[in-house]
Amino acid sequence: MNTCAVQDVAALQPADHICIWDTSRWPFRYTHHGVVYTAGPTADAIVVAHVWSRVAGFRASQQDSRFMLTTLREFLSARPLRDMRRVQYNSSLLADALSRLGEVHRARADAPPVVLARCRFLLGLGQGHFSILSLNCEHVALWCTTGVGWSKQLLSRAGTGVPFVRSPSAPSTKSAHLLQRLEQTLEDLRGQARLANAQLLQLRGRRVYLRQRVAAETPQGKRSARYAKRFGDALYLVANDPHETDWAFRQQPTALRLRVQVSAYNCVQVAFEDYADPTLALCASPSALKLTKRRALQPKRGFQFELGWHGELQSLRLRRWFVGAQTRDGRLRPFSSRDKAAAFDIVDAEEADAAFRTAPEAEGAVA
Repeated sequence: MNTCAVQDVAALQPADHICIWDTSRWPFRYTHHGVVYTAGPTADAIVVAHVWSRVAGFRASQQDSRFMLTTLREFLSARPLRDMRRVQYNSSLLADALSRLGEVHRARADAPPVVLARCRFLLGLGQGHFSILSLNCEHVALWCTTGVGWSKQLLSRAGTGVPFVRSPSAPSTKSAHLLQRLEQTLEDLRGQARLANAQLLQLRGRRVYLRQRVAAETPQGKRSARYAKRFGDALYLVANDPHETDWAFRQQPTALRLRVQVSAYNCVQVAFEDYADPTLALCASPSALKLTKRRALQPKRGFQFELGWHGELQSLRLRRWFVGAQTRDGRLRPFSSRDKAAAFDIVDAEEADAAFRTAPEAEGAVA
């Protein structure tokens, strides 16, 4: 299975770079690129930002094309969903070499707020500026995602630093002002991300829990957070119902020690150890997330994960695989598609334990 394939459009997230293969001009095949602007449950609800035109005819559409918002259904333009891909960034050399042109990149994507800010800057621009060789839909989507206009299909760089700004070295007064405002906006967004990273760094070496961001519903109809708990050597997601007063029936999460390294505002790598037994480290095997002993010659990357903006954990051992939970039993394991990735929060265990103890008391006081 192609790990870039999108199996469920509802799993698309804002700032995802997507492309769709077009085979209508056989024997030539190419990809049309865009950026998810607004998520949604269906192709009619999802909004995509891309260079496009509703005008029929090749030459006329090129003259009319601009960076605009459309539904995902319009982006697909009657092409089958099975041919759509979620473009992957920060990939390995091997994955880059084995992938089709345009589906995988070695470069690192910017954080979603930065990507969306670039999209907003370009909206409505570009009419009459389209060029297959130097300024096409892939150049623009790559610029929105990374800040560099590049087409892997054509191995060409955009002729301008910022798409649709003809003279980046000597822009007009109005263009220079707009570019300055854009850069200030992007820097402010990066600053917010750095603050979030600083908060995570404060948990380094401390006792933490892994908590799924989406709360599960209890039999009583209440929402209960799910935490990672060890059974055997594997981790499972279990509900810790704060309304259960009998501790014999409470699912106590497994405490982990956090190791974190921030090499850039959009590059956060984490590793976990069993807090009770530091010789056990969290490792992603093909079938499960396991707490295992490190072997002497085992590389550190086998125990490291990249923490995504939306809380995804991506194994650095299995570069393209994301951590998710099996539906039948909640076992945490890597999945080849991001469609099945779970979102996690790394929470301070001491604060969580205090919340566990006070929740039943607060419930009783309200009653």
